[in-house]
Amino acid sequence: MKFALPESRRSRRSRLRRWSASGWMTPGLIGILALGLALGSYEHGHGNIHRLKETVGIQPQTVAHIVGPGGQDPIQLVRHISENGNVPEFVGATLLPGRGFNLWQITAFLPGHGDVPLLVAPDAINNVLSATGTDADGSMASKFGGAFLAPWAAQLAGFPSPANNVLQTQWQGQRLTFPASAPGSSLSTEGFLLSRGADSVKTSIIPDGQSAQATFHAGTFAGSWASNTDLTILVELTGRTLDLTVTAQNVGNAPEPFGIGWHPYFAIPSGNRANATLVIPSSDRISPPDRRTGLSNGTLIPTQNTPYDFTKASGTPLRDLSLDETYLNLHAGLLADGPIAELQDPAVNYGLRIIPLSSNIRNLHVVAPLSKPWVSIGPNMNLPDPFGSEWDHLDTTGMVVLQPGDSVQWKVQIEIFSLTHSIASGRQ
Repeated sequence: MKFALPESRRSRRSRLRRWSASGWMTPGLIGILALGLALGSYEHGHGNIHRLKETVGIQPQTVAHIVGPGGQDPIQLVRHISENGNVPEFVGATLLPGRGFNLWQITAFLPGHGDVPLLVAPDAINNVLSATGTDADGSMASKFGGAFLAPWAAQLAGFPSPANNVLQTQWQGQRLTFPASAPGSSLSTEGFLLSRGADSVKTSIIPDGQSAQATFHAGTFAGSWASNTDLTILVELTGRTLDLTVTAQNVGNAPEPFGIGWHPYFAIPSGNRANATLVIPSSDRISPPDRRTGLSNGTLIPTQNTPYDFTKASGTPLRDLSLDETYLNLHAGLLADGPIAELQDPAVNYGLRIIPLSSNIRNLHVVAPLSKPWVSIGPNMNLPDPFGSEWDHLDTTGMVVLQPGDSVQWKVQIEIFSLTHSIASGRQ
């Protein structure tokens, strides 16, 4: 016995057969599938798929946030290669606002070698800048990267104060105090910025790169200095240059002495120290520090025809010479905005120019230990121990006196270049 389908079901099956026979069934199904995929893509793009996953218990993983030294996150300046990878270019910089805006690392693209760190500094920043032990007074910030130095550069000499591990000296009848570099030492650490955190930081996009600026309302540096000071540090990164500007203003009611400097540890990327070359635009150095006191006697020594002469424009190899010298009477470069010092590493066809752009930068402190693959070329306003009697024969030791409302600016440009390109273009 046959059962007849209801009229409604016979009608639906008849329509289905006609649709299939018409040839539209397959394209129709494909269209429905495409519509579903498009809807899914739209929902994913608007975060709805992510929210759906959350509702069924799939949670995104979280990464623990590690705060940088001094309680402030490092700042990364980044740019992309713009010249087809044929010449060296700066591509990044790391700054530590919690530790005096230390320029902890500079990264450059070197053709044939990729991205290369140009400063000696460990990646584990917090392990080194721990604010404990040897870093209790912040002094470890002057051992790596590139520390900005203020209100003096290099060292001060003093005599013990009642406070533990604190030195003092006299300036215009006022007492200045500062931390000793080590227990029992009569020499200071390098300035007050090493452990100081920035009060504000801002970053900006500039042509071909990025910039960052930190502001420090330093006051009297915890009662140690003669007046209240505000400082700004501006770092501008582009492909060929890195501009560093420090501005200090006396915002107090009394005059104060002031000096600014920088202590970079430039790496020799190839590790071939002996063949690395230097250009130092000076024919005079001060007598080396006495081993007992750590201070120079203030005598000026000509460098011409000595191993300490680095005035040759094409560069002089370091060989086996160990350096810890302060060069004075800097000569301005030909057609340049200031004196030009250079570090060259021929093994990787790369060099850096250090160009003081402020006329108040009177000396270069050059350190190159024999056993280390790095060179420090520090452009400083003041000489070491600028209040010392050893400098009575000089017109100035580089410290300026800021009257209330006065300001002083220190500016240096770092330029990266290819050795073969410079020779081909005639610039040496």
